[in-house]
Amino acid sequence: MTHDHHRPRLTAVRVRNRRATVSALLALAAITLAAGCSSGGGNKSDTSSTPSSAKSTKTVSAEEAQARKAVVAAYRAMTGEQVKAYAKGSLSGSKITDYATGKALRDVKNDVFINMQNGIVSKGEPKVIASESGVEVNFDGIPKTATLRLCFDQNTWTPIDKKTGKSVAPPNQVKRYTITANLENQGDRWRVTDEKADKERTC
Repeated sequence: MTHDHHRPRLTAVRVRNRRATVSALLALAAITLAAGCSSGGGNKSDTSSTPSSAKSTKTVSAEEAQARKAVVAAYRAMTGEQVKAYAKGSLSGSKITDYATGKALRDVKNDVFINMQNGIVSKGEPKVIASESGVEVNFDGIPKTATLRLCFDQNTWTPIDKKTGKSVAPPNQVKRYTITANLENQGDRWRVTDEKADKERTC
């Protein structure tokens, strides 16, 4: 139509023919465009869905999956033995050596000894918020090692004075924080070798 506007000397017939031709071309272009959009839209949809469906994920071997599960279980078991020892102020009958070794074991023994001297026991039990996804296993070295990152919540675990029955927890104590624990595979089981609390990092 712009073309017609710039050529006013065309005869009426030629103008009508030109307009008819332009209209036909526009209609054809519209059909083609619609078909193209439909086809393009379908392809775009297929293309956009392909990367998500083909997104690569790390495959965990059966050995690693089993190790991760055992690492979490070992840490939970060690904590369970701690709870029992702290509750009675003694390691008598404890199975802590099945789940802790090295510095981790020494720390537990020292804590129990200090609590016993001061007449302190603990009531309740902490919450260990840990999952297998928080475990990194290294099979290259001897022994095999692992690192476990977890959330430790001791809001339900309180040190008590045996004589007064009152809490002796330090005021403003951070009671929910992250812990990074290191473990070794010794013989037929995983044992915690040491752990570090990050009380600046809540969870």
